[in-house]
Formats: sequence, C-alpha cells, structure tokens
Amino acid sequence: MTTKVDVKLEFDQRADAAAALVLRQLLDAIEANLDGAIEGSDPERLHDFRVAIRRSRSVQRQLRGVFPPDKLAHFRHEMRWLQRATGDARDLDVYVHGFGPYRAMVPRPMRPDLDPLPSTLGERLMGARRQLVIVLRSKRATTLLRDWSLFVGELADEPLDARPQAERPIGQLAGERIHKVYRRMVKMGRAVDRSSPPDAYHELRKKGKELRYLLELFGAPLYPGGVVKPMIKSLKALQDVLGRHQDREVQVAMLRSLPEQVAGRPGGAAAVLAMGVLVERLMEDEHAARKEFAERFELFTSSSQRKLVGEIFS
Repeated sequence: MTTKVDVKLEFDQRADAAAALVLRQLLDAIEANLDGAIEGSDPERLHDFRVAIRRSRSVQRQLRGVFPPDKLAHFRHEMRWLQRATGDARDLDVYVHGFGPYRAMVPRPMRPDLDPLPSTLGERLMGARRQLVIVLRSKRATTLLRDWSLFVGELADEPLDARPQAERPIGQLAGERIHKVYRRMVKMGRAVDRSSPPDAYHELRKKGKELRYLLELFGAPLYPGGVVKPMIKSLKALQDVLGRHQDREVQVAMLRSLPEQVAGRPGGAAAVLAMGVLVERLMEDEHAARKEFAERFELFTSSSQRKLVGEIFS
C-alpha cells in the first residue's frame, strides 16, 4: 500500500474543497491499511497507516481556518490519540524486523552476545501489538474513522461564519502556509547547534514534516515543479539527518530500559555488556548527525533558496 496523494487541484479552487479532496485520499489510505495494521504480517502497513494519519493531522493544523473550530478540535484530539496509541508497536516493529544494522554497529566478536536482545524486544512487540489490535478494533477508533469520513464529505457545506479561510483560493492559502512554515524552520534551525538539547532537534524535525507535507500535498499540484521538487529534495536530506538523530535518541532510551530483562536470560551478562557498547555506538552516531546537520541546514536555507521561497510562495 502507499500513502501517496495524487489529487488534481486548481490554484483558484476553494480551500475547503481542495482540503476535502486531499483528506479523502488520505482517509482512503488509512482505511486501506487498517486490516494490514491489525493483522501484523507486514510492518509497512502499520507505517503507512500512521503516515496517512500524520498527514491528515498536518492538514488540520496548517489549514485550520477552513474547518469549524469546535469540530476541528474534536478530530484533532481523537487523531492525536490514535497516533500515540499506535506508536509503541511501530517503534518495536522497526527494532525487531531491522535488527541487523544495530548488530553490525558493535565489534564482530561481540555480535553473538546480542542474541538475547531480539527475543526480548520481540516479547515487548507482542505486548504492544496486542494493545494495538485492541485500539484499532475499539469503538472509539471505529467511530472516529466513520465520523471523519462523514465530516470530510460534508466540509464544503459547513456554515462559513466560523471558517474565515474556507472560500479563499487554495493556491494563495497553501503558498502563505509554505512560506510561513519555511521561515519558522529557518528561525528554529539557526538557534540549534551541537550543544542544543535533543528536543531542539526534535522540534525542528516536526516542523520539517509540516513543511514537507504542505509541499507534497499542495505545493506539488499548484506550484512549478522546478521549484517544489528541489525544495523537497533538500528538505528530505535535512530530515534524514534529523530523523537519524531522533531515532538514536529513542533507541538509546529503549536499550537502557532493558538490562534487567536481558540479564536473566541465558548469556544475559554478556548481552548486557554488548548492549552497553551498542549504546555507545548509537550515541556516537547521534553526535555525528549533529555535525552533519549544519551542512544540510545551510543548503536548505541558502540565500538563493530563501529568496526563491519568498518570491514564489509569499
């Protein structure tokens, strides 16, 4: 399955109508991946399910003026719940099904010592998946997706008095949002250096996701490809570094929570020592990502790029 959205939009199209078209395709992706996320044989189905939810939430945030505030608040709250409730299973899917690269990070003689770790993570994954299935089959989740579908289908008919952006051309509104989020990223990134706390990198990464979704969902159909595609490419390169930094932070925290469980297994003492080495390697890679960040950020926020964004999207 895929979460790619391919909607034909017109620059002068009403913003609420354009948002509904995009959200409908994202809902199709959510529904198409729901059974696979429950069944669990292909971890990418859960990933695609979560990406479609995350993109839907981004549209809610960035185009909030096209939605009735009270209904928007309800759906934002419920989708945030669904996103968070499925997060542990996805994180553990990544660890369990992609453990090879982590094993390769420790010296070759120590790699067999890590053998107890995947089974320990697997047990956690089984527990997380049980909770995931309960969530996805719950009345709350079913009601959310049903009500969201009805709401998206009727969005353009909602009263306009509390939706000041609803009738605006989507091209103008999307351009303004792209410009504003880009400028915010520039400001946030300039305040980040190698001594910044992890949260500063994480917040910048989240802001980058907002910009990427705007560019992919609205910028690509409405603005010149010669501007949007290179911008997405440089943003992806920056996001890769920020994502690696965040992944290492989460992975280190996960490993530090496991020694007691691992120690009681056969070969547990050696595994705990090897896990300590793995933590060191992950932390080294996290610091390497900080070094790479400056170079990627400089390319993304070059004077020519800032000028182009201002000219095209403001």
